[in-house]
Amino acid sequence: MSVVLAALLSLSACANRICEDNRQAQLSKNASEMEMKRLHEQQSIWNTDLADDSRFLCDFKLNANEKAVAKKFARTVVANLSTSDFYVHYLLTRLKEENLPIELAAIPMVESGLNPHVKPNGGAHGAWQYMRSTANTLGLKRTGNYDGIYDFFACTEASLKYFKHLYEDLGQWDLVAAAYNQGEYGVKKAMAAIAATGVKPTIDNVKIARGARQYVTKIKAFSDVMRHPSDYGVTLPLIKNRSAFKRVDVAGKVHTLNEAARLSGAPIETLRKLNSGYTGDRIDEHHGLLLPVEQAEVLEDVLSVTTAEVRRANSK
Repeated sequence: MSVVLAALLSLSACANRICEDNRQAQLSKNASEMEMKRLHEQQSIWNTDLADDSRFLCDFKLNANEKAVAKKFARTVVANLSTSDFYVHYLLTRLKEENLPIELAAIPMVESGLNPHVKPNGGAHGAWQYMRSTANTLGLKRTGNYDGIYDFFACTEASLKYFKHLYEDLGQWDLVAAAYNQGEYGVKKAMAAIAATGVKPTIDNVKIARGARQYVTKIKAFSDVMRHPSDYGVTLPLIKNRSAFKRVDVAGKVHTLNEAARLSGAPIETLRKLNSGYTGDRIDEHHGLLLPVEQAEVLEDVLSVTTAEVRRANSK
């Protein structure tokens, strides 16, 4: 009996050692994975698959004039990316997820400098500079204290769908850029006129407005600065390879952007940039609240403490 008991105790000890070894191995693996994730997130996005050469699907080849334009605007590109870094990781991520060219990121830079609150130009609004009629067609809603035409993220999602539609119809990305500027109908008409002569329509032979042609040149120039910054004597800003913001559920708890800024420690201007669709201070339940990741965690902690205190008070 004592022999059996000793054997059982020995087996139990062995099993415990195996369990402990497995637990330690798993902890080590988790720590290693977390460290790899941290190092990955610390990389600049320009050194990741979000912006490597394979993402430049348009593969624009610039002539001497276009390179001169790129040289002229190289510092503008860097400034746009630096002042709107909250948007850049999201924009490049969504373009990759939808298998769309990274060159399309140049469009809101050319249109507005990635600024949702840029002064309206000829009736166009927001970072992507949509006319009201186009915004309505693309499903960008407007309510009492929210306007989708100024919401960078809502406009970006609408733009990705619009780009796919234009590419399906036009088949060439430089013509898509021209259509974005001039209008789809005008570019289609110009393409049809060339096709009727038996020649394949290209950006070089279709008859488009002078402004649209200059616009395409700027898109190509801005894109090439992103692709070959050293050719133009600039360095792209360090933008970490992680989401710069987080959505926090504040329904019924935080009612204004200023209140969110006070509780989280986030600068009010940063909150206005991330929540650019709001036309005033009030937060609505439908569109919620975006904050920088660090301040989002602070606000979540504050709200969890407040919720716990309310629950304790109600239980008395």
